[in-house]
Amino acid sequence: MRVALDGYLGGFRIGGRLINNLRYADDIVLVASSEAELQELVSRVYGAARDTGMRINVRKTEAMKVCEYHTVNGEPISIVSSLKYLGARFDAEALCDEEIKTRSPLARERMGKLDPLWRSRVISPPLKARLIQT
Repeated sequence: MRVALDGYLGGFRIGGRLINNLRYADDIVLVASSEAELQELVSRVYGAARDTGMRINVRKTEAMKVCEYHTVNGEPISIVSSLKYLGARFDAEALCDEEIKTRSPLARERMGKLDPLWRSRVISPPLKARLIQT
């Protein structure tokens, strides 16, 4: 990524910092403000990866509603309206509705499985309150 981003000035300024990628383990999210900027960023990452003997798996690569069409080395990247990243659902409108609908039943189910803990007389009410807040 350092090689790919050397001299690159695209992205968004958030709190005075230039943001054009998010990285976690072997996942990368590229952030761009235009179709041309995103294509340049993807091409830079592809070139840097190729030079080090790595490759981008186009079948696992997605672009989210920033543009109409992007490619990695001539192969099209699938365009999606939402994607799951690190367990969270992101959509192009930056709404949380789908995420809330997905996580609320999961949280309710998990809280239900803790019923013996809530009924326990060994655990103090203040500790139970702290557990619920957590």
